[in-house]
Amino acid sequence: MDIWMEWLKLHFVQGLLLTLLGLVIGWLLSRWRYYRQLRRVALGDAREVMAVEQILIAEQRDGRVTMRIRSCGAAPLANVLPNPAAHDAFLARARATTSTDPLISMKDATGSYLLYLLTPWVCGMCRGGPFPHDVWVMAPVCEPGLLSAHQATTIILVRQEDLEKFLDWDWCKTLSVEHGSDGARVLTLWHMAREFARQFSEVERLRAAGKRTTYVETMYLLDLGLDVQEVDRPTKPVPWTRFAKVLKELKLE
Repeated sequence: MDIWMEWLKLHFVQGLLLTLLGLVIGWLLSRWRYYRQLRRVALGDAREVMAVEQILIAEQRDGRVTMRIRSCGAAPLANVLPNPAAHDAFLARARATTSTDPLISMKDATGSYLLYLLTPWVCGMCRGGPFPHDVWVMAPVCEPGLLSAHQATTIILVRQEDLEKFLDWDWCKTLSVEHGSDGARVLTLWHMAREFARQFSEVERLRAAGKRTTYVETMYLLDLGLDVQEVDRPTKPVPWTRFAKVLKELKLE
């Protein structure tokens, strides 16, 4: 024992033991991170990825009104929001969404700052050819739980004139979509339309009263020239029975 104690007193041995301890701790942490990533995959948790999706609404010759979702690209959330505080704040808000409220809250100074950071990235992702410009509404959402098997943070871009149509639930129910799961996006756009109408009315009221509208806007209006042409792929009505529980909670049955 005396010999071992003498060895342990040597700086070289102490350094070697600390190095081995550090390697073991590092290996355990890497395995823990890997286990967490596997659980995220199993649970469909993709909130660490930021996607941009464009909504296309079109009236077809046979009388159908179709809604198509076009992906504009995606990137790791850490690349979109490299500021660790902004990244963590946005992720916490994304995790707070529910199947009956999929809009990511942007209702305070931090939310306004997050929108400020997201806007140039979204515009850069959607930069395309010389297409006619229109007014597009930008809003971050996360469709969790019963709405989607994959919980991804998504920036939705929808033309203002199309978004206003989603205020009418009877109109929403008749939309034709490419995939049955797209019904979740119809519900999200219904939420967006109601929130946009509320905030637009509030902004108008404050401006008429000569008051500031700071932090009132939780969705941005963007002047974008996006491609709106689409291929007439097969569509079908939304199978609303799969969303029965959410519809019941929202009193939209």
